[in-house]
Amino acid sequence: MNGLALMTGLSIVTGAGSGIGREIAIQLARRGDLVSAFDLDADAIAETAKLIEDDGNRCAHFALDVRNEDAVVRAVNASIERYGPVRVLVCAAGISRATKFMDMTVSTWTEMLEIHATGAFICTRAVASSMVDAGFGRIIYIASRAGLSANPGSVHYGAAKAAMINLGRGLAKELGPSGISVNSIAPGAIDTPMLRLIPDHIRRTAVDNPIGRVGRPYDVARAVLFLSEDTADFITGQVLSVNGGSHI
Repeated sequence: MNGLALMTGLSIVTGAGSGIGREIAIQLARRGDLVSAFDLDADAIAETAKLIEDDGNRCAHFALDVRNEDAVVRAVNASIERYGPVRVLVCAAGISRATKFMDMTVSTWTEMLEIHATGAFICTRAVASSMVDAGFGRIIYIASRAGLSANPGSVHYGAAKAAMINLGRGLAKELGPSGISVNSIAPGAIDTPMLRLIPDHIRRTAVDNPIGRVGRPYDVARAVLFLSEDTADFITGQVLSVNGGSHI
């Protein structure tokens, strides 16, 4: 149990097919949570489920697009039927596509906002009633350092992550009286396949921090474990930067 105080229950993780989302799902399962993993890539999410089950833990998995409300609701309901009320939601689904603003189309902009911000909204709405009924919930958005200080060539990504952060801050106020906390994590450069899609000049700054290394998915997963503890109830509406101390 890693010394963490919690009552085990259902944890839903989106974007769990690879990178940060996969590591979060694995670590939650190792803690004892009953995990339901969502991802657009059917093969990738099945591999995540296998890794969890090979550890001797339980995992349901669903291939879906977080922008598809009907699919999300069906998967959430199936997860609740299998494992009980949702205690933890982690929204880690996302994409990263560098595009200069002058080359950006409306569809490029919209896709980025929909996958990150609208996807988080849809998934949160799908689990909120379960959490309110239970009088407990931990909602965690995997945002980005870009949501706090955007970079050239990725203004759409920064705007989408900033929208997630402010969604979380607003929901923290609305859902707090029901025993639900809502926080965001803003990772810096993390060693994932997505990092290789970032322009070279941005990637070269990845180790420009006091720790002197690129982050690991495990670093972010540990922050999720902390924020999802039962005893973390007085922490809500916050942004936890996991970036090796960049810009301190």
